[in-house]
Amino acid sequence: MRALILILWTAAALTSCKPPSRGGAAVLSSTAGSAASEDALKRFWQVPAFELVDQDGRIFNSSQMLGKVWVVDFFYTTCPGPCPALTSRLSEVHRAFGGENRMGFLSISSDPEKDQPPVLKKYAEKFNADARWLFLTGTTKAIFAIANQGFKLSLTRTEGGAEPVTHSTRLVLVDAAGWVRGFYEGVGEEGNEASVRLSEGIRTLLGEIK
Repeated sequence: MRALILILWTAAALTSCKPPSRGGAAVLSSTAGSAASEDALKRFWQVPAFELVDQDGRIFNSSQMLGKVWVVDFFYTTCPGPCPALTSRLSEVHRAFGGENRMGFLSISSDPEKDQPPVLKKYAEKFNADARWLFLTGTTKAIFAIANQGFKLSLTRTEGGAEPVTHSTRLVLVDAAGWVRGFYEGVGEEGNEASVRLSEGIRTLLGEIK
């Protein structure tokens, strides 16, 4: 049964970048809500070690994730539609947990050749990112490996298409020990309900921190 659940969750994570559906943003609260479902907070796998560069040109090592709860997504700054919606969704969570220094946010560029630190810094400012929210870039090989093998989110090149890559629109929840604990749709009407569950999951994981 556990193997079946893992297969189903992995399949859910492999959702390609797609235009958002109609519907307003879910209202999040850092204090209200019911407990997250048991299935959503199972320990799936530990995030493998990686090293990238943030919007200020500083090295970010995955060991820096330990001790905090993290929400992670993949995006790129020139994405025509889904990425702004995805980043806006993450921005809602960021605001809902404002001042919560036991958590952080990682937005990893899936088009790193174009998204160098100055570009990411400008994008971060657009969404009022504070020191807890890092926008990361690196080599294309490293980022594809992090997405596909590390977080098990689909990231593929698009040959001859209008977009350089196709990537997942899922948000990933990672606990303070570096374990992936859940996937949540980041855009469209499905994302509204998922935002509530994500918020609940964050509170649950914050409660696990000693």
